[in-house]
Amino acid sequence: MPKSSRRSSSIRKERASMPELLAAHPAIPLPSIVVGNLTLALAPLRETVSIGPFADCLPPLCSALGVTLPQTFTTIGTMDGVQYTRAAHNQWFATAPEGTGLMSRLTAPCASLAALTNQTDSRVTLTLGGRGARAIAAKLIPIDLHPTVFTPGSTALTLAGHIPVILAFKSDGSAYDFTVFRSFAQSLHHDIHVAMNGGIPNSERV
Repeated sequence: MPKSSRRSSSIRKERASMPELLAAHPAIPLPSIVVGNLTLALAPLRETVSIGPFADCLPPLCSALGVTLPQTFTTIGTMDGVQYTRAAHNQWFATAPEGTGLMSRLTAPCASLAALTNQTDSRVTLTLGGRGARAIAAKLIPIDLHPTVFTPGSTALTLAGHIPVILAFKSDGSAYDFTVFRSFAQSLHHDIHVAMNGGIPNSERV
């Protein structure tokens, strides 16, 4: 067998025997919290894919996906369980329940029309619900959350204290979703918990 063939065979065997260095979805130790009528919980994991259309490709991309991507900061749902959220300028998040193979489903229709990035492992969502949730969220969020302004289904790219988040008001008006980078999740959980207990959140633990 030629040396190059033996070398390739050896590399394949080494790769096959290598353990995974990272768990697919490492657990985050964030407990659910109940304070009076308020609840704070880690939302069920959803597969998340960032969609960035190439120049002048938004109309054909929408046609290929069979959905009109929202032009305002809102979230829309489709019959097959996929949700599309306007996340930033020329960026949308597609999300679906875990195990649906969202990235694979989007690859073909988005080919040559948009850049796709799997964000499932990089972000988590905390859900704040119950009577008074808006008042608690307002302690952290520097935008107008009045339901006539920040209506059900609205989203905003903003800050929760010092932490960048995508805030979404659920379409049924029942709760607020704070989507955050995993590395900030524990700090955000702490700040919301402090706010729920009547305190003013800050970046330092006490």
